[in-house]
Amino acid sequence: MRIAHICLAAFYIDGFGYQENILPKIHKQMGHDVVIIASTETYVDNARLGYVVPSSYENEDGIPVHRLPYARWAPRRLRPKIRAYEGLAAHLDAFRPDLIFLHDVQFWDILTVRNYALSRGIPVHADSHTDYINSARGFASRHLLHGIFYRLLLKRADPAIRRYLPTLPVRGDFMREVYGTSPRKIDLLPFGFDDSAVAGIDRAAVRKKVRASFGIPDGDTVFVTGGKLDLRKNIHVLVERFTQLRRNGELPGVHLIVFGKPTPEVEAVLEVMTLDSNIHMTGWIPSPDIYGMFWAADLAIFPGTHSVLWEEAIGHGLGAVFHRWPGMEHLDLGGNARFIDDASPATLDVLLTDLAANRGAAIRTMGEVAAQEGPKVFSYSAIAAKAIAAPER
Repeated sequence: MRIAHICLAAFYIDGFGYQENILPKIHKQMGHDVVIIASTETYVDNARLGYVVPSSYENEDGIPVHRLPYARWAPRRLRPKIRAYEGLAAHLDAFRPDLIFLHDVQFWDILTVRNYALSRGIPVHADSHTDYINSARGFASRHLLHGIFYRLLLKRADPAIRRYLPTLPVRGDFMREVYGTSPRKIDLLPFGFDDSAVAGIDRAAVRKKVRASFGIPDGDTVFVTGGKLDLRKNIHVLVERFTQLRRNGELPGVHLIVFGKPTPEVEAVLEVMTLDSNIHMTGWIPSPDIYGMFWAADLAIFPGTHSVLWEEAIGHGLGAVFHRWPGMEHLDLGGNARFIDDASPATLDVLLTDLAANRGAAIRTMGEVAAQEGPKVFSYSAIAAKAIAAPER
């Protein structure tokens, strides 16, 4: 099958572990012919969003990528919101897809996709990464941009779209409530971990090697966190409380690994701290190396806003603590997850001391459930197959 992945509603970042990177990779491994048609928006210096010049090339997985420029007819200041492009129809004509997979739906040229798909009778599947936390937070965005403009575009394109696949339950709610999408077409397509990237790797050996690189004894307990270290992730608060508890003589034999590059705001907060020696800050690491951080740990802690790393950690068989947000119930597979309602110092102090108590019995129980259930639900081999499957009747 020929599958066109369309990444025109937001950024596309080469070499990262986002869904728009891994699904095309897995589809190619499954034997499909794949192309990616993307915007020029990407990460600059692995830290901030910016733009590259339009171009065509092969990515690190050998998949053709075509980055399209914004349409010149759109007012320059509105182009990042309208998201109209030049050349989409020509690339679709040249590739002749059997299925089009949209990575989110908020772009003008969803109308081009509609016309192409309906004229040739091919299916369109669309995932969604948009919710009330990361989008539609102000009046103009909620009621004008999403509530009117994108809603009208999606209503027009809806006859061509056979399946909507939100990546979180709350994102399905957003589609129903803001865009008026029919619940009959909606099915969850969760984030996950790239099981193809770690097949055949000795987990115990990796765990030992990573711990040794930080000077962590085999018998010590390791918490891990990371990702994009911005203020909303609350990781700087976790680091501060871990340091304070250690300074008070608590958390003996416990370590905290933090991977990711801080934003300038978080960097300023961390610079004034004197971090405990059992906190191991790695800085930015490539996506393919993240599994080593998870395998070296006993528990993941994510005290802020959602990240794709949440599902990835569970998929790797790691028990985890998450900040409670609406529509995150799918993370609990029967005892692998624990939720906190805030990231206040008092809450984190109770959490950390409780987890370290009884020689980590709670951590072991959470890990056992995650190891048994996580790979079944959050492996990208299963997720990629679901992404292109025909809707159930």
